Formats: sequence, structure tokens, C-alpha cells
Amino acid sequence: MSRVLVHEPRPLPTPCTALLADLGHDIVLCRNREAVLEAMAAGRPDVVVYVLHDLVVDLGVLSLVRRIAPTLPIILLGGPAGLAERRSVQELKPTYYGVFPLEPAELRDAVRGALDHHGRALAS
Repeated sequence: MSRVLVHEPRPLPTPCTALLADLGHDIVLCRNREAVLEAMAAGRPDVVVYVLHDLVVDLGVLSLVRRIAPTLPIILLGGPAGLAERRSVQELKPTYYGVFPLEPAELRDAVRGALDHHGRALAS
């Protein structure tokens, strides 16, 4: 069973956990950035789904996550972003960047794809 860490600081109209519940993964919900780091310390997840809230602070946390786990798939979710924000986000090399509102299948497909790709990379 894969471990999916979800950072969702505020409840969304359709929570990420609800969208991913039927995939059969161990979902770890983190409501704040500190919980993300604690969950990372408790055991590396197979993929991180991170809802952006405050880009400057989030980039600091995500940079730390990237240093801890350079190949960890990170799926970022947020609103439409300007060029400066997109460049900042691209430095993290996210596996996927989704813009709200998401179609339910979009997040599930992104997580499946990230897990498949990560599994193949680990096997090689």
C-alpha cells in the first residue's frame, strides 16, 4: 500500500482525501506545514499532494521536502499563477501542477501516474 501525504490547510469543497479515498492508499492528511514535516520525519511518503496557500512560506517548506527526498513525486495544487509564481514552483520540479477547480479524475490520475513513475524509477 502506498503512502500519500496530503497538505490541505483549509477544507476544500471536495477534499483531496475524498477524491483519493477509493484508490486504496494510506492517506495522511496534514492541515499545516508543521504536520507535513512531522509526517515526513515519521516515514517517507510515496507521493505528496500539496495545496498551496501562502506561496512564499510554502516554497520554503517544499524546498526542505525536496532536499530531504530529491526524487519524491510532488503534486502541487493551487489557483491560476503568474509567470513569477510559475517559475518559483517549477524550481521544485513538481510531478504535476493542478489548477482549481479540479475534475475529480484529474487528481486521481496525477497520483496514479506519480506512483507508477516513482515505482519504475525505484526499480531501475
